[in-house]
Amino acid sequence: MKKYIYVMVGMAAMLLNLASCSEDDLDSRSIFEEVTTRKENEFDKWLKKSYTDTYNIKLLYRLEDMETDLEHVLAPADFVLSQKLAKIVKYAWLEAYDEVAGVDFTRSYVPKIIHMIGSPAYEENGTMILGTAEGGLKVTLYVVNSLTIEKAFLNEYYLKTMHHEFTHILNQTKNYDTDFERISEGLYVSGDWYLQSDKDVLPLGFITPYASSQPGEDYAEMVSMYVTLSPEEWEARMAVAGAEGGAIINQKLAMVKKYMSTEWNIDMEQLRNVVQRRVGDVVDGTLDLSPIATLE
Repeated sequence: MKKYIYVMVGMAAMLLNLASCSEDDLDSRSIFEEVTTRKENEFDKWLKKSYTDTYNIKLLYRLEDMETDLEHVLAPADFVLSQKLAKIVKYAWLEAYDEVAGVDFTRSYVPKIIHMIGSPAYEENGTMILGTAEGGLKVTLYVVNSLTIEKAFLNEYYLKTMHHEFTHILNQTKNYDTDFERISEGLYVSGDWYLQSDKDVLPLGFITPYASSQPGEDYAEMVSMYVTLSPEEWEARMAVAGAEGGAIINQKLAMVKKYMSTEWNIDMEQLRNVVQRRVGDVVDGTLDLSPIATLE
């Protein structure tokens, strides 16, 4: 908010200065000319081919006022790290669905804007926003400037977010069985989810604390966690859940698998295997993450 006020004050001062000039002093050139005539670099060309032409997605890596959340103080994404993350998201998320369900499926349902932000965004309660989605049309990814090529980091800050938000889009397109919402009815805690830990919620049948916020988030977390965790990592969580919590989670998982198979012809086991392989390719260096362009 302070940054926004500062910018507005700066604009007001500029307008006053212009008003004090005589007509002869006015320049016919637009003050926004540099922005509107920005030269396209090689990364921009790659994005057009790889994202826009293929998936009808506009990937934004510059901090653009019209697309930015003004409630948080944010930093722009690093140019080189933006290129790496763009390659990772394409290979480990978009192309994973291409491989399992076909590019026409992916192209039809993915969000149309992906906005990358360099810094984290924090809420007043101290929680960090990992990503935001707006009506299935736009997803914002944060913490780009801390990008680390490790599986746990990639999952936590980017890939789980993309799978989670994509699940919301699919659910909005074709409703899931409302019996899912009755499994943990009365146990959802709404905005207080951040007060709980994995050890608190797993025995209750929630795969993550955020899953305990409401049924729709519970559903999306089931998908995102199942495909991004290895079988061993999943079983480790089931061990914490115990017999009762594990039974509830498995009941939810069975409904999710049925929905994905029946409504979208997606085998969750195949999707998980593909995601695991592709993320492994990113981490072990098989995927080329060298810069496409450098700043001139």
